[in-house]
Amino acid sequence: MWEGLFNHMNLFGIISRPFGQLLLWLIGLVGNYGAALILFTVIVRLILLPLAVKQQKSMMETQKIQPELAKIREKYKNDKQKLNDEMMNLYKEHNVNPAGGCLPLLIQFPIIIGLFSVIRQPLTYMYNLTSEQIKNLADAVGYFVEKGQLDELQIAHSLTPEILQNAGLNNIGIIDFNFLGMNLSKTPVFGMNTIDILWLIPIFAAITTYLSTKVMSAVNQNQNANDSAASTMKMMNMIFPFMTAMFAFQMPAGVGLYWILGNIIQIPQQILLNRYFNAKKASEPLVVEKKEPKPNKGGGKKR
Repeated sequence: MWEGLFNHMNLFGIISRPFGQLLLWLIGLVGNYGAALILFTVIVRLILLPLAVKQQKSMMETQKIQPELAKIREKYKNDKQKLNDEMMNLYKEHNVNPAGGCLPLLIQFPIIIGLFSVIRQPLTYMYNLTSEQIKNLADAVGYFVEKGQLDELQIAHSLTPEILQNAGLNNIGIIDFNFLGMNLSKTPVFGMNTIDILWLIPIFAAITTYLSTKVMSAVNQNQNANDSAASTMKMMNMIFPFMTAMFAFQMPAGVGLYWILGNIIQIPQQILLNRYFNAKKASEPLVVEKKEPKPNKGGGKKR
């Protein structure tokens, strides 16, 4: 499923190539595929940190205008066009982007696709080999090419220093995909009669996703229980972990490991951002609404 979908997204090769070069450099730095993935995840999260701060700020600003939004919804509940116009005016007045909270999640999608391609096609994206060079390596290891599809992982697992030297590629090294007893290039296989250590990847991916969404939902704890955003967050808390586990059972374990590490980083990051913005909100002076003077019932002036 995922292989067929991602193989048609050649546009993401623009992302996969620098990802592959970065991962290869990290492997050379630490000498371990799994440790390189950990460092890769940390680097990506540091790059995305400004977006996470912006997302948190946007969500806190949205909380502030909830009372005004409730009034607008009540006032224009029978006029959809006017309701949308007034809500957009309120967002603009307070410099709030209603879709700002979704941006970091949307950015994760091309990152996942790019990393998926790097792990599935290490010869293309990590070593920058041409299709002709990969075919020559396939012939050298005796790999049978079916319907023109080359499984680069199968070829990479069969490489030896002698084969690389004979192919004139002795400048590249052998990739060891093992990490803590797990082959991160393999996809976890779910079955009642097969118990695999790789099951730990989807399980922990689901658990950390649940914890991450719970921490994220704490941002909305002061919102109205009937608010659509709060309802959506509650639904995500229930569904998203199961979806994550399902996807992790269809992707190489390395992608699942990236997701787990991302969640582990995001949880304390989100807690710290929550505390920072809550403290900042508490330190802000209260704005007292000015009330207009009531008109004199007698209509005369007091002397």
